[in-house]
Amino acid sequence: MEDQSKHQTVFDTDKQQLGDVYAKAFLGFAKSSGKLDEMVEELGQVADVFGELPKFRAAMESPRIDAADKTAMLDKAFSGKCSKDCLNFLKLVVQRGRFDCLDAILGSTIKAHDEMAGRVRATLTTAGPIDDSVRDNVAKKLSGILGKEVNLSCDVDPDIIGGMVVRVGDTVYDGSVVNQLKQVRKRAVQSAVDAFREKLDKFVTT
Repeated sequence: MEDQSKHQTVFDTDKQQLGDVYAKAFLGFAKSSGKLDEMVEELGQVADVFGELPKFRAAMESPRIDAADKTAMLDKAFSGKCSKDCLNFLKLVVQRGRFDCLDAILGSTIKAHDEMAGRVRATLTTAGPIDDSVRDNVAKKLSGILGKEVNLSCDVDPDIIGGMVVRVGDTVYDGSVVNQLKQVRKRAVQSAVDAFREKLDKFVTT
């Protein structure tokens, strides 16, 4: 079981590295074509289609299906529905046998595109739905702190009880009631431990 987890981690890391490589190529091509924003949007839409059609995606990832047949399937599905440039990129990924990296490619593309635009994505989680004015206010404050435009999405999680949790990349700002209670409990436990140690030290030295 332990070995399987290690292999899975290595596998995911390899996918992410390939995602970074293909994303760099995609963005370079999209930028040179003068349709950077449009092509990034298209790539996201294509990924959504495959998310809704798992059998289609499985066919694109299957080693049993020839690249030529996969290319024909892409033509049939997307010709006239996305740009020729984006379609050609998908065909390239298929021909290289790396369609299993589509999610990693999209994630790396979005991240790099945001960096190019001086933008960052963040997620605000609250115990219940919030008004647009609250969301906009949080986004404005984050923008001032980070010095970048913030694209803020909202999630609801009743388990946090109250307050809010903001995630920016790998950084989490936890202002929830649950976290506050955890911190209070942690301080109380630490205080009890310190008091016990002090008494123990006095007992040992006497």
